Amino acid sequence: RVVVQNQLTHLVAIKPERFRVVTLKFVLWVINLAAVVEYYKGELGGISSIHFAHWVLTDSNKRLIFYSNFDGSWENYLGDFTDKASEGLTGVWSNTIGFPKAHNLIGMGARDEQRFKEWARQNQIETQVWYSAYPDLSVLNINNNTRIRSDLFRPLSDKALSKWCRRF
Repeated sequence: RVVVQNQLTHLVAIKPERFRVVTLKFVLWVINLAAVVEYYKGELGGISSIHFAHWVLTDSNKRLIFYSNFDGSWENYLGDFTDKASEGLTGVWSNTIGFPKAHNLIGMGARDEQRFKEWARQNQIETQVWYSAYPDLSVLNINNNTRIRSDLFRPLSDKALSKWCRRF
């Protein structure tokens, strides 16, 4: 059985200055708002392979946990972070210890791909158990199935019906 999804759990210490916790909470609030308003249809921050992503402040705001389920390899996933979402991720992780040097909170950081991947690997923790509702399906497959289901009982024009049938 081939499982197309993988899981990442990442735990890192937050820089000790109070400013860092306040900034981190604000950046996470902005990202959450963007997720609710914009990125809820199978693409998060320009990355279409993310099934789930969640940050949690823990240990009295001293550490940050990142959980994510994604399609494909770790290397490609973190490469997508560098190429498509570096500003947002740098905005979060620049407030943590050891993250590659950032400029003005969102510049560089995750754009320094090799250092970013080294740092990510050093702070990744083994995940013993994780849940996937559809372990054999990518985000693209799930979105396609959703579109098939949503059009199943609606009247469709001949052109729309032809397009719908090609989804199979």
